[in-house]
Amino acid sequence: MNGIPVKSKIKTDEVLKISPFKEVIKPTVPHKHANYFELIILTQGSGFHTIDDQTFDVNPPDIFFLKPGQTHCWDFSRIPKGFVILFREELLNSEGLEVVYQLPAHISLADGGTLFELVKRFYQDYQSNASLTILKTYLQLILLKIPKPSGTFIQTDITFNAVYYQFKSLINENYQRIKKVQDYADLLKVSASRLNLICRNASGKTPSMLLNERILLESKTLLSNTSLSIKEIAASLDFSDTSHFVKFFKLNTNLTPGLYRDLALSSAKRVI
Repeated sequence: MNGIPVKSKIKTDEVLKISPFKEVIKPTVPHKHANYFELIILTQGSGFHTIDDQTFDVNPPDIFFLKPGQTHCWDFSRIPKGFVILFREELLNSEGLEVVYQLPAHISLADGGTLFELVKRFYQDYQSNASLTILKTYLQLILLKIPKPSGTFIQTDITFNAVYYQFKSLINENYQRIKKVQDYADLLKVSASRLNLICRNASGKTPSMLLNERILLESKTLLSNTSLSIKEIAASLDFSDTSHFVKFFKLNTNLTPGLYRDLALSSAKRVI
């Protein structure tokens, strides 16, 4: 069964890595990065960047942000330049976690000069083997200096609760095999009712809604980016049978998986 490949550009014992963006225009195959965040700051280039079920124009100065488990691919028409920052969740304090889980996938910059200079200094110190404390400070400052687009939801009326973000991380890691909210609550060492309250306060959604959203997103990704049969996709997402998967998908999209795949492929051809 050939699903979405998972690639890793960071060693298992590393928590942070920064490098220049690869200056090539060869299209990439849709793939995932597991267990780390990816922050891309582009100063040059043009083309398209597809993240999950959204396709963005590359029109630097640009920022792209990927959370663990998201599927993405590049299709450049002009050589890109910039930097890629990879980092793991354990590197961040509560303030940093709050920022990264609310960052959108794409931010267009009116003027990225100050931010780019900071990223260059970050890279220089990384190359000079600066201490992890210094590098963490750079990362924290960069995250805080990223402009928030108008209309972006930012928590201002509730106290930050790390449990919500831990739950979101657990969903990304386990949505294929853990389908019960109680099991997530047990992993987080809170009651299911407490988890429900935390999720509602943080997002306006129940834990079940968040879990279903993640399963649905992966369903769409597999339908539009692989040749797996609907039966194989249902099995990979641990549905008891294909009919159960079809009912789940239609309930949440008003489309059958087959029709969604046809529409997605048709849309991709128009983009090309």
